[in-house]
Amino acid sequence: MINLFEVAETNEMIAKENLDVRTITLGISLLDCIDGDLKRVNEQVYEKITGTAKDLVKTGEAIEKEFGIPDIRNMKLHSRTRIRKEPA
Repeated sequence: MINLFEVAETNEMIAKENLDVRTITLGISLLDCIDGDLKRVNEQVYEKITGTAKDLVKTGEAIEKEFGIPDIRNMKLHSRTRIRKEPA
């Protein structure tokens, strides 16, 4: 989880060092995950997101190499968000 210190530190670096932060957005429709069983919905959403985004890191790395945009994870500023499969 990102804490307030990390947010403030990142904002300060953006302002003082002209840090260029880029994001990759993945659009996913979850309409086909509709189900009357909440546990099944959770499973379908998890599978949809992890399946669709399976190559997202590789895509980001390719963009980084092609355009010379640094990966801020290597600058210790990025807190990875992990999708966890939790029981319903």
